[in-house]
Amino acid sequence: MVRQNRLKNGRTISEALRWSREYLSLLEVPEPYLEGEYLLTHVLGCQRKELLIHPERVLTSDEMKRFSGVIERRGRREPPQYILGEVEFRGLLFKVNREVLIPRPETELLVEEAVNSVCSGDTILNSQEIKYGVPGIKDITVLDLCTGSGCIAICIAMEIEERGGLRVYAVDISEGAIEVARKNAERHGVEDKITFLVGDLFSAVASLGLEGKIDLIVSNPPYVAKEAMERLQPEIKGYEPALALYGGEDGLDFYRRIIREAPRYLKQQGGLIMEIGFNQAGHVRSLFEKEKVFSRIEVKRDLAGIGRIIKASYLP
Repeated sequence: MVRQNRLKNGRTISEALRWSREYLSLLEVPEPYLEGEYLLTHVLGCQRKELLIHPERVLTSDEMKRFSGVIERRGRREPPQYILGEVEFRGLLFKVNREVLIPRPETELLVEEAVNSVCSGDTILNSQEIKYGVPGIKDITVLDLCTGSGCIAICIAMEIEERGGLRVYAVDISEGAIEVARKNAERHGVEDKITFLVGDLFSAVASLGLEGKIDLIVSNPPYVAKEAMERLQPEIKGYEPALALYGGEDGLDFYRRIIREAPRYLKQQGGLIMEIGFNQAGHVRSLFEKEKVFSRIEVKRDLAGIGRIIKASYLP
């Protein structure tokens, strides 16, 4: 481990960034200069442009101490989101810690598909009888499995809150994750629309009488295969919860369970939308087809062209 020389008093922004770049470079942290800039803006409570406009500004003793501390943590490959305690997702800030997976930009596509499915009336929930995008349809029930930080459930609750009787159930097997999710819901003022439950997938709602009453099930389940777990980046492997990552020998354990059990809880023509990992689209599609009760199975690609979201409707 590289021994860190703390910043001395009287250092400027320019000198501090040069020091952080050299230190993080020695520890092989990717993009060390940008990492230093990002962390310094949070320490100083400023925007990046202010670092560029005033590189000669002298840091206070307290600022230098705090900057040294966060750079030291980043040098140990701790993700910057955990260091700062929050991350932006779909334009909102969410509290995160080592109890929860760090929300990724790709997961925003899952939220987008879920909201469109409820509000437009022309995607997976489309039928002549079901039109959630028009007045008169009040009650909508959504189930978010493996909720983690709650970012999916909370964004759905916020983006379709005008629909009236929306009720979101958010489930996670980790009590620590549910605690974080509750705080995020309070932060964004939707705690009254979401019921948080600790449990293993559908077992958490088994006693609530929701069989055949759920309009939409969403999930970003653990999907990393056993072999791939060993190849994860140090930031992921060393800090993010394995419980939220490991999807079994082939990464598909949770998909098998969710697809098999979802029909018990979905309304007819209700939707199931899930995030999937790299090269998993074909395998998960086969799981849907095997059940013989799902139709309109569709894979959505992310900006990199990778199959990222799979969705289907329940038509027994």
